Amino acid sequence: MSSAGWTTWHPCGLLGSEPVNPFAIIILNQPLNEKALDAVIRSASLLVCADGGANRLYKYDQDKRNFKSRLPDAIIGDFDSLSKSVEEHYRAQGVHVIKEPDQYSTDFTKCLKWIRTWCQKDPNSPSTTMDVVVLGGLGGRVDQGFSQIHHLYMAENDEALLKGRIYLLSEQIPGYFEENVGIIPVLGRTILTTSGLEWDVHHWTTEFGGQVSTSNHIRSDKIEISFQGPRPLFTMELHKSLTATGS
Repeated sequence: MSSAGWTTWHPCGLLGSEPVNPFAIIILNQPLNEKALDAVIRSASLLVCADGGANRLYKYDQDKRNFKSRLPDAIIGDFDSLSKSVEEHYRAQGVHVIKEPDQYSTDFTKCLKWIRTWCQKDPNSPSTTMDVVVLGGLGGRVDQGFSQIHHLYMAENDEALLKGRIYLLSEQIPGYFEENVGIIPVLGRTILTTSGLEWDVHHWTTEFGGQVSTSNHIRSDKIEISFQGPRPLFTMELHKSLTATGS
């Protein structure tokens, strides 16, 4: 909870094909967790590739020989990494291929803006509120991983980029979740109160250079976290043995 009120989060709905809200997928040009994409692609309202992310989607379809594969709704970026053959393939399928050469914004940001505009203008949009699931954001270069975390916070605080929640799925094998969680004060000093964890805290100060909550454990079906100060980053470890459907 923040000063703006409560936020309720149901992450299992995304992986179990029962999302609480409509959502869009952004595929970045980073190592792609194919099992995570399997879990979310059919339920997504939009599928958008950031530049060379289209190369990743194309390879995903080819590897699976997925003849009923889902086409992206758009490919957006400055196209410094998009393969020409992949571009031609998707153009021939009628996919929107949108070149945005602006070097002062990233391909990630360009995709968020396109999704936000689509929600506001498209008569077929199920809602002006659209959650976003990002694949390929972690597991590559360290600097790019920090960049994706930076974009999470940009999106959460700018309605020109996002009106909804944003989720970043890593390259780990997904099912549902392990017990391990972290609450990371990436924006600065924050005071936390938690319930539902093995090591709950009350009015506990967390900051880099001081105390940081990592490797805590879930001990309840419902976790509550309140904070005073900048919004912290909340992390959950994906389960390594369950399938995405829980079977």
